[in-house]
Amino acid sequence: MNQKVAQALNEQVIFEFNAASTYLALSLAMADANFKGFSAWLRAQYQEEVTHAFKFIDYLQSNNEKVTLGDVKNTASTLTNPLEVAKAVLAHEQMITSKIHNLYALALEEKDYATVSFLNWFVEEQVEEEANATDLVDQFTFAQDSRSAQLFLDSKLGSRQ
Repeated sequence: MNQKVAQALNEQVIFEFNAASTYLALSLAMADANFKGFSAWLRAQYQEEVTHAFKFIDYLQSNNEKVTLGDVKNTASTLTNPLEVAKAVLAHEQMITSKIHNLYALALEEKDYATVSFLNWFVEEQVEEEANATDLVDQFTFAQDSRSAQLFLDSKLGSRQ
């Protein structure tokens, strides 16, 4: 495996764990604000990010590369408004997309075609993630300050499998 790519993938492992921490913090903030359904949705996002980190770990290990873990930043959130949380989710997913695209470009530049193939799944995943985040923003924007609309949406988000 190209060593520049291996190093970048190791950095992505840390980033994925940091993304998970961000989602956990947002989940806890929504639970504190009594949006239990949105909290559960965000907790599922936390679990997805951990799964993504392990996809990178497994890929590195399958290529006989050493995985080097750095510090994971534990974050806290003081957000209490679900629309603001939804906007934070969208911005976060856009940042993740940017990171994945940069990895893809590096793998192409270094002619590491196996990694390009591996990253295709993440490119497609980010299309879905950004669409879901955009839907969240749209729905909470529509709900505005209507508590009944917010609670209906919260209930709907809590049914995520």
